[in-house]
Amino acid sequence: TDLVEHAGPAVSPPDEYDGIKQFYIHYHQVDHNRVISGDRTFELVNPKWSDPYHVIHLNRDSGALVIPVETYHRSISGIHGSIVINQAVRDEDFDHTTEFIPVTARQNTVLYSIINTVKPIIHYKYFGKTHA
Repeated sequence: TDLVEHAGPAVSPPDEYDGIKQFYIHYHQVDHNRVISGDRTFELVNPKWSDPYHVIHLNRDSGALVIPVETYHRSISGIHGSIVINQAVRDEDFDHTTEFIPVTARQNTVLYSIINTVKPIIHYKYFGKTHA
């Protein structure tokens, strides 16, 4: 279990120096992220999905977000920050030295194309109602 705290607005992984987005992708870990304080927005990109680009806003009432293996993802904390607990499930080939290397959209043409040409499906919970 990982506890990830952002004390204020933050992006993980951070953008490159010129604003190009970076993402994580895990090959041996499934994330189960739940916001326990504040709010956080996740961007998920998976070229294998029929709808490959999703933006999901989470808060304390949202439940856990499962991020499957081979899914590019990044998160943005709200203005007051956030605390997220990730009850990750790791397989026997998991290696922390290789699973957390940011991938830049600049060097990945498939990722770059999706985030710049596909309209994301936006998921959020507002006043107790879920919208997609």
